[in-house]
Amino acid sequence: MNKKLVLVVDEMSERTKEMTRQRIEPSAEIVFSDADPAINEKYMADAVALITSTRGVSPETLAQAVNCRYIQKYGSGTNNIAVKEASARKIAVGAAVGGNARSVAEYALAMALAVYKHLIQSHNALRQEGRWLRTLLCDQNYELSGKKVGIVGFGNIGKSLRRLLLGFSCDVSYNDARRLSAAEESAQEVVYMELDDIMRSCDLVSLHCPLLPETKGMIDARRVSLMKPTSVLINCARGGVVDETALYDALKERRIFGAAVDNYETEP
Repeated sequence: MNKKLVLVVDEMSERTKEMTRQRIEPSAEIVFSDADPAINEKYMADAVALITSTRGVSPETLAQAVNCRYIQKYGSGTNNIAVKEASARKIAVGAAVGGNARSVAEYALAMALAVYKHLIQSHNALRQEGRWLRTLLCDQNYELSGKKVGIVGFGNIGKSLRRLLLGFSCDVSYNDARRLSAAEESAQEVVYMELDDIMRSCDLVSLHCPLLPETKGMIDARRVSLMKPTSVLINCARGGVVDETALYDALKERRIFGAAVDNYETEP
């Protein structure tokens, strides 16, 4: 009997490849395409399972995967997978919900500190211009400690970020589609706020919500305009949650202090 074929459509590190080999059923054959279109095209029709991360599985890709019965996402969000089309073909879609929550929370914290401490500007000035901005940036650096932080999307990542912020004595509010009980809010040491109030009152707003029809463009020009001149926006969620033009305009016109993003509505 021929081995069942599992196709990894993204480029993966050697460590991730080895981890994947260890967890795939030994009777299956696994092919790593490293995002090579030729390899993906060669094996797509025979694959019974697809594994993806940032590349995703589009309707066009799914149309080629005529024998596919399962799609696995490395990560929690499945917005870059054609779930509707997969469901119509009775293809199951899995996600590693919560698997990287702590890591993403640490990343969001690191990005916030990078903005407050001007790490990118300082690095670029030293490397590209030979300028050390130590004295120039002294009065423009800020501390995260004691800041009022709003977490939008209070799932595994949002809760992990809240725990990290305990060490900075931050006053944390949250917004989520599902409000916690009073006992849960007390245990998490958070206060529920409407999204507009978070945008208006918080020094740091960190986004950790999924991209859904109701969250697409949620941080629009009106909500960006609510932010204080000293506030910072962090987007570790999905690019489509934020109106990128509105954010760009606010930064260019210095209407907010800064922003850090690791995603775009259209990924490069």
